[in-house]
Amino acid sequence: MNLKAIPLLKLQQLPPEEPRLRINADGSLQIGRKDGQIEFAFHFLGLTFEANTRPTGAGTVVQVAAEIAPLPYSAEGVAARRAVVAIIEASQAMAEVRLVISKHRWIYCIGKAMLPDNWEPHDVIAAATRLVLEVKPYLVMLQEALPQRPDTTH
Repeated sequence: MNLKAIPLLKLQQLPPEEPRLRINADGSLQIGRKDGQIEFAFHFLGLTFEANTRPTGAGTVVQVAAEIAPLPYSAEGVAARRAVVAIIEASQAMAEVRLVISKHRWIYCIGKAMLPDNWEPHDVIAAATRLVLEVKPYLVMLQEALPQRPDTTH
């Protein structure tokens, strides 16, 4: 993504600890990795989603992922666990985004969407937005079904 030249920005180079920002010869600011791929994060429904673009044989895709919560134990309520598993299983019918359980018994939301051949940053944002809006009903049901617990980030 290139932004128009910023007249007040007269730096010859940016700090080396930030490799995703570069100043082009014309003074414009370039944001993103040198290979043209984009990485970013955003918050939606109280969850932090990480997103990135990735080249594939079929073209470039945008991927999104969010850690949701640990899968409830049966001791926390058989009905709650069954409801959570049913919501996760129902999400499998969606083509591009779904809820999954990791081998460590954590629930994640993952999704992937193709980008147009000559994609622009707004295409990435639009695709990531479409993915989270598609899975939103499942996320809302999941939040209602999960037992309340203190912050469980790991």
